[in-house]
Amino acid sequence: MARKQANRQQKQQGEALVQVDIYMIPAPLAEMYRVLREAVATDLIAELERLYPIVKRVPDDVEGESVVAYDIANLEQWRYYLSPTNLSNAQKARDKEQFDKYLASLGLPIETN
Repeated sequence: MARKQANRQQKQQGEALVQVDIYMIPAPLAEMYRVLREAVATDLIAELERLYPIVKRVPDDVEGESVVAYDIANLEQWRYYLSPTNLSNAQKARDKEQFDKYLASLGLPIETN
């Protein structure tokens, strides 16, 4: 197990990294990551705009950019960070055509079929 970790660290040290938002992404994957990030954000915004009057992308230097839904009084109701883990989970759900179920599992009040 220690050998696998050492090999992984060597690979990571040899790869150039590109910063996307607050995350360091291996250069060969950076463009694909940007495209996925925009696709998930676009789908998420479309879903949130059906439920909330105000939806914004909000930058954060510590936690990274998120998509945030607000009520009419401009009070935050729901937030989704555009982190690599969240994007991976969202893409898996999108691939299975279960994005709405995924969002519902995160507490978004939507009907699922």
